[in-house]
Amino acid sequence: MRLFGIRTMLSFRRFLAVGWMGVLGLGDVVQGGEYSDVEVSYGPVTTLAGVAHAVTTNPDGTGINFWLSDYEGMAAKHVSLSNPHIAAADAFGNTYIADKASHAILKISSDGLIRTFAGTHEPGFNGDGPAPAHTLQISFPNGLFVFPDGTVYLLDPGNHRIRKVDRAGIMTTVVNDADPSWMPSGRALWVSPDESLVYYSHEYPPIPPSLVASGAVIKQWTRSRGIGVVCSADVGFRNPANLAVNPLDGKLWVTDRAEEDLTKLETGLFRIDGVNQRTRMTGDVNEPKASTGQEALHSFIEQPRGIAFLADGSYFLCAHKDGNVWYVDVHGILHRYVQGSGKGDTYLINDGDRPPLNSKNVISQPRAVTLAPNGDLLVVSNDSGYLFRVRQIAPPILPGNLRVTSVGADGVRLQFSGEFGRGYRVERASSIAAPDWDSLGAVGGAPAGSVSMFQDLLPVPANAAFYRLLPAQ
Repeated sequence: MRLFGIRTMLSFRRFLAVGWMGVLGLGDVVQGGEYSDVEVSYGPVTTLAGVAHAVTTNPDGTGINFWLSDYEGMAAKHVSLSNPHIAAADAFGNTYIADKASHAILKISSDGLIRTFAGTHEPGFNGDGPAPAHTLQISFPNGLFVFPDGTVYLLDPGNHRIRKVDRAGIMTTVVNDADPSWMPSGRALWVSPDESLVYYSHEYPPIPPSLVASGAVIKQWTRSRGIGVVCSADVGFRNPANLAVNPLDGKLWVTDRAEEDLTKLETGLFRIDGVNQRTRMTGDVNEPKASTGQEALHSFIEQPRGIAFLADGSYFLCAHKDGNVWYVDVHGILHRYVQGSGKGDTYLINDGDRPPLNSKNVISQPRAVTLAPNGDLLVVSNDSGYLFRVRQIAPPILPGNLRVTSVGADGVRLQFSGEFGRGYRVERASSIAAPDWDSLGAVGGAPAGSVSMFQDLLPVPANAAFYRLLPAQ
């Protein structure tokens, strides 16, 4: 961890750097990019939540709500999920699940216990807040974005809204998209580090006599301009699933499941190069079926659904009908990381298994992949709904160049360089020898060439204040 102290007497302008402190277990960091590095930097698998069910849908095709009030506070691995679509984590060891059919966001705390975080488990709308998140109704949540400090954004497609839950558990509405053509669907959601930009998607209703969506739109919201269109339905999106921003160039990438496209021509992974401009990043149906060692650009991956970038631009990709979790290295080469099926409800993962798991189908129909602030890989799969974690075992990536940039009425501003995608917990004490440090929050590392900022808004002690950054849990 990196420590930095500031003397606060006089005009708050005398700073004292106290150098590096040793941390047990730290060493050389395994860098991503080559598949062998991914193999050695990730360790055992743990199933965090999920129970198999013979039937997972109601007669009308909607997912069954399996949530029971008795589940509150139970061990998550014994709890039934209800058509979960994505999971993400904060820097304190908590994991959040968009549990679509139970109309809630669930939270698994670091001790493995599960509780309702947002929503009431009944669809509907009873207000925009501000109000405790567990008292406000949400409908079919299937998009989620979590910041290292535990701030959560969620897609509430049944109510045409994007909601925010702050660190105190209070929910408000950030985006109210009154577009009457928004079907109660979405999935894709991304929020910039300063929360001034949001990307999201939604589908358009069928045009009779068709019963399937008539396309989809990619939108953005900014504080200054409100809602705008990134890619209209004319571009060709059908069922955008997840999206992510490449840390190397800041461009948006979108997975399109294109579920109803029987020709399979429209399914794929796409890079957004401008308004109504997209570039295909995986091959169409005329390319060879995906296999280890092939270029992603010239491989057909049926119904890609989840994407998560590493700092070097390599990424994990999962696909619904393809059934697999892939790792795509910096050269664009595919490596099957977890083998699965595009049908059925297979789940044969045992705690302690270590990827690559590619000798048989061990999962089915993966829905999302995300990377936790500590580097863990989170995967949601199966109609029954399972969440499993692949533990990052490489040493934590340490931040550098920690310094104070300003001290004033608005608090103390810290700046440092860290690894993109990793989270760092921020703590403060009045003495470097203090036995207990106060937790101020957490912040994520920025892409290469950028710096991360943190603002301490709490009153500064009269004599001195020392800050330290610790890796995410």
